[in-house]
Amino acid sequence: MNRFELRLENVRKQMKANEALFALLPEDVGYLTGFTGDSAYCLVTANEMYFITDGRFTQQYREETQVNGYLMEISPGNSLTNILAELVSGRSIQYLLLNPDDIKVSLMRKMEGDIPGVRFKFCEVIREMRMIKDEIEIETIRRNLRITELGYHYALRSVEEGKTEIDTAAQLEHYLRIQGAEKMAFDTICASGSRSALPHGRASMKKIEKNEIVLFDFGILKDGYCSDFTRCLYFGKILGSEFDKIHRIVLEALKAAQRAVRPGIPAKLVHMAAFDVIDRAGYGAFFTHSTGHGVGMEVHEAPRIATNCETVLREGMVFTVEPGIYLPGRGGIRLEDVIAVRADGAEVLTNTSYDL
Repeated sequence: MNRFELRLENVRKQMKANEALFALLPEDVGYLTGFTGDSAYCLVTANEMYFITDGRFTQQYREETQVNGYLMEISPGNSLTNILAELVSGRSIQYLLLNPDDIKVSLMRKMEGDIPGVRFKFCEVIREMRMIKDEIEIETIRRNLRITELGYHYALRSVEEGKTEIDTAAQLEHYLRIQGAEKMAFDTICASGSRSALPHGRASMKKIEKNEIVLFDFGILKDGYCSDFTRCLYFGKILGSEFDKIHRIVLEALKAAQRAVRPGIPAKLVHMAAFDVIDRAGYGAFFTHSTGHGVGMEVHEAPRIATNCETVLREGMVFTVEPGIYLPGRGGIRLEDVIAVRADGAEVLTNTSYDL
């Protein structure tokens, strides 16, 4: 069996005989089949896999899909819900398993009307499987980080006084595409000066000036997996300033969180390790977000590394550790690594130094 077939078998082990799993999210469909298109569905029964898409993707399905299954084509006379009703009828399926976060209310209501007698059971079977990466997935993320980090070193050379954040981000993104990125994993954050105090300060028309922080946060998507990376550049002199002090505190928090990582502990303890460092230094009120999030086929996925997350860390989880301190109207510092949970603790997949 290939790894996609093993994933389907894993799904089936968690299903009862009268259940079928309905995957709607493109990343979930890709995780189970190897398909990379953005409009397809899967119905997994005890013995079969049905792949549902429209005519735009049927050839791509035949070229990419790594598992045996039946192709069901959506057409003007054969809607998604009609296909599901046909597949469910006569197969003793009483429950459709799906993730409630993935389905629109309108589709849910149409399914209820078109597939009488079938009830829905909400679960996160695939999402929980995706939290644990195999070595191929981890190596893919590692390779993507190498490209991402090359982009940062290019960005350092491209920062110029008077150049806008948007121009700087555009040059960075162009370089990353040349290096092999299929697309950006999310809108590039390039925030300078007082805008670096915005945790999600997307690139704007502001011009970069001397003696101010430039915060870069960006990632790429390639081979089905994302990267995520944050570093800060001080464009000018920083030694002796408060931001020099804040940078040291954030770096200490980052390292404390990484040291806390090990299998068997709740994810919230990693967050608390970072927060405690920042809070003891007197900046707790200025650390305004969770410490991290899972990275994989989506740039934000489970687990969350947050104060209320009881998810227990397991080997193979991959997530960010990214503490920050943000002083409104003045500027902010955030540092981010991607780590993999190993038997003996955290493996840091990011290589770039933290120097300002």
